[in-house]
Parts: sequence; structure tokens; C-alpha cells
Amino acid sequence: MARLNREESQARTKSLLIEAARDEIVKKGFALASVRDIADAAGFSQGAFYSNFPDKEAILLELVQRHQVEERAKIEAALSHAPGDAAKAMAGIEKWAATVNSDPGFAVLAIELQLQALRSPSFAQGYNELNRKHRRALGLMVARLFELFGKKPPADPVEIAAAFTALGRGMALMSEAGETSRAGKIIVIFLKALIESAAETDS
Repeated sequence: MARLNREESQARTKSLLIEAARDEIVKKGFALASVRDIADAAGFSQGAFYSNFPDKEAILLELVQRHQVEERAKIEAALSHAPGDAAKAMAGIEKWAATVNSDPGFAVLAIELQLQALRSPSFAQGYNELNRKHRRALGLMVARLFELFGKKPPADPVEIAAAFTALGRGMALMSEAGETSRAGKIIVIFLKALIESAAETDS
């Protein structure tokens, strides 16, 4: 195996710390998951943690950003499955939807994030800005999908995207083991119903 250079080594350390933080916070909650716990779980010292992140809130924001970027990339890939072909685009969305909540721990983490935002104004500022950016990007994708079908979104596409995000998180908390695809199926049902009932765009 080739030896990692300094930048590659630092990137690997950050990724391992982020994954460890996710697991520790899901298991223990934000308050009880200490920096020591996170560093130990990742196989590093607390010094390694603080050389990459100033505190637990910073690592949480990094985790959120990475998750949102990955989610948008998956949806973008689904929409680009067959440019200009609405049916194939929807098929791509259905394929993506089957992976929604494949990580059941993220629903628990999402609650921890929201609670921390309510408790910490400094965290809330960064967290809410990431969410606004994410919703705007998802809203553009929702608008593109309706446009492919020649339909007008029945509401602000950003609000539609926010509603589906909330639905997915809620379903994740309600689902039992082995029901990871349930939320995606429900999202697709509602999405198809919205598109079907939407008014056609002016020709």
C-alpha cells in the first residue's frame, strides 16, 4: 500500500473522526459523547481531534455538510439518468428513494442536531445556514422534475423539498428493523401524486 502524503493522511484522519463522532453521538447523545470518546473510537489522541476540529459542534457541522452533499449528488445523478426523459428521471428518483434511510442512525443524529441547534446559538447559526443551502438546492431539483413532466409545482419547490425531508426523517424514526425502504416508497407516492395533480405549464 502506498504511503499517504500529509494532505491525504489529514483527510483520512478527519474522515475517521467524523465517522466516530457520528457513531458516538447516535449511541450516547451529543452531551455524553465526549471528545475523548470520539478520538478513542477513531483510534487517535485528543490532540489529533483538536488539530482538526476546534470542538464537537464543528465536527457535527462537517458531518452534516458531507451528508447533504452526498444526498444532493445522488438526487442529481437520478435526475440526470436520462436527460429530457421524464419517465426515466422518475425511475432514477425511485432508485434513489430505495436508499433513503439506509443509514437508520442518521434519523437519531438529525434529532440530536436539532436539539443542539435549540440549545446553542453558535451552532444554530452554522447548522441553519447549511439547511437553508440544502433546501434551496433540493428545491431547484424539485422544480426541474416538475418541469420535465410539463407541470407547475403546486407550492414553492423549496418548501416541497423541506416537506419531503421532514417526511423522510419522521418515517425513519417510525420504521422498524428491516423497513429501511419504507420512507422512500412513501416519498415517491406523494411526489407522483403531486406531479399528477399539478397544473400543466403554459405551452
